[in-house]
Amino acid sequence: METEIFNKRYKLLNKYTRGLVLLTGDFIAIVLSCLISYQLLAVLLVDQFSFIIGYSALMTLSILTGLGLFKMYVVTWRYTGLRELIRLILGITAGGLFTVVISNILWEPGNTELNYMALVLANSILLIGAFRISKRVLIELVDMPGRDKKHAIILGGGTEGEQILRDIRRNSSWNLFVNALFDERSIPGVMIHGVRCRGGLQDMYQYLESSPTEMMIVAYPEIPKSELKDIIDNVKSIRPKMEIKILPSFHHLTDDPVGVKNIRDISIEDILGRDPVKLDMNSIAASISNKTVLISGAGGSIGSELVRQCVKLGPSQLIALDIDETELFHVENELAESGIDVIPCVASVIDEHKIDQILNYYRPDVIFHAAAYKHVPMLESYPEEAVKVNIGGTRILAELACKYMVDKFVMVSTDKAVNPTNVMGATKRVAEEICMSYNGDCVTKFISVRFGNVLGSRGSVVPLFMEQIKNGGPVTLTDDRMQRYFMTIPEAVLLVMQAGSMGKGGEVFVLDMGEPVKIIDMAHDLIRLHGLEPGKDINIEVTGLRPGEKLFEELLNAEEGVLKTEHVEIFKAICSSKLTKLELEMKIMNLFNLIDKGATASLRTSLQEIVPTYSFKDELRNMGLGRRELGVHKND
Repeated sequence: METEIFNKRYKLLNKYTRGLVLLTGDFIAIVLSCLISYQLLAVLLVDQFSFIIGYSALMTLSILTGLGLFKMYVVTWRYTGLRELIRLILGITAGGLFTVVISNILWEPGNTELNYMALVLANSILLIGAFRISKRVLIELVDMPGRDKKHAIILGGGTEGEQILRDIRRNSSWNLFVNALFDERSIPGVMIHGVRCRGGLQDMYQYLESSPTEMMIVAYPEIPKSELKDIIDNVKSIRPKMEIKILPSFHHLTDDPVGVKNIRDISIEDILGRDPVKLDMNSIAASISNKTVLISGAGGSIGSELVRQCVKLGPSQLIALDIDETELFHVENELAESGIDVIPCVASVIDEHKIDQILNYYRPDVIFHAAAYKHVPMLESYPEEAVKVNIGGTRILAELACKYMVDKFVMVSTDKAVNPTNVMGATKRVAEEICMSYNGDCVTKFISVRFGNVLGSRGSVVPLFMEQIKNGGPVTLTDDRMQRYFMTIPEAVLLVMQAGSMGKGGEVFVLDMGEPVKIIDMAHDLIRLHGLEPGKDINIEVTGLRPGEKLFEELLNAEEGVLKTEHVEIFKAICSSKLTKLELEMKIMNLFNLIDKGATASLRTSLQEIVPTYSFKDELRNMGLGRRELGVHKND
């Protein structure tokens, strides 16, 4: 308590002390302006000294009052800029006008006195302006390159680069000295805050070869990812240990001015995947705003991002459902200040009674079903769990969505549902079939959305590689030919919401994931981004394909093909179900009967009856427990 009182008193004292210093400096500057002006007009004013004393006193009081009215005694001295100087001129001008009005009432001054006043005002602007900007000038003059400062360059000489450079010059705590700016769009030789723009990319590469530089800041938010990747590769080939920072694209920034606080370390998401897609945010917002939204799997990578994006669109309430109470706590805590009623519900999607209670109580308008088991090799060992959650959970939620007349049910699917070679993909394909079979039976519109891997999701390859790099390697991958489609989590989620807003019911949408990425190339990129060299600092080892893994994921050429939609990145899969709803129900019941009887060895064959395109290795055909029955152990 005493510390808090002391801090308040200190801040108050500091506030008034700063104002008093500025007031004193302004007073001295005005007095000097009067003396200089008097000396310049001394011949004309020789017989009017007593009048000039009174006139000068009035002007001094008027100018100080004008500066006070324009709040020039509550500004920060150190950060005085153009806005403050404009307010300063307005304050002095206001003081001059006040002087004219009062002097005409008291003295009726002539042309000589008015000339004197004009000189005083001009000199006051110069001297007070010089005083106000003196601290900033002093700091920037003293802030010269020293031995303890990191030498940096900025790629991007536009508005963003200028703002970041200015912020660096103001804040000595960053301990940086910017040597040069590079930008193809700028004229070589121009100076920005005392730093020269030295040309474009080729000039930058030549500069790095000959000049000691420890950091590069990419202040070019709209640069294409493919171009950025080439730049990073070239920079790292010249200086492998170079520290690289980046200013993210503007959809990650607030409306505040760009500054050092916006810069972060470059990540794999910045150079892989596609450039940001165009979205119809109005249609997405219309599908969420003022509605009750339920998100299953809300603690997971996709589910939690669905919660974040939905919150921005103003739902009346948002039910975040997940079996993992720890992750739900983190999501709730993160969004506590959002102003939206985020309601955590700890429940499993296979608990029919509990899910019935939740939907009956909250009556959601929209359901995003992201709850699922997704780890391919793990589910090869435990196929019964994949059936329970991915098939059973979807069936329960779909049936209850119909019962409580939910408007839209959007299921998050996977590219692994296309010609599946693993239990996870096969069960997600059955989940799609469930959604299609329920569509048309009730008012609920059922929509499925397939997409590939997302960068940084839990259990994905990127966090695994980063952990291996942190531990000194080796980085392990199953096959050096393996390729995958990748998308950032926010982009995937927004496209899922876009597809959901477009859907009329019964569709299986497929997201265009761009070009596939070789996993070994991703490993090389991650190692370089950590300032290390592949094969030298960190080794890469190939371990062989795991059960159920493919070398290449199929996505757009989905079995029977795809159709274009009004959105260039969203396609509609041609899916003609071979089973009626009753036949599908009977086969799903058979799966659960096999689980109840402990006959999990037959699950794969029964899944194949529902999904004819599902294929698996012969040695797994009669081994429902997969790795457990094959005798593969942790230490093998």
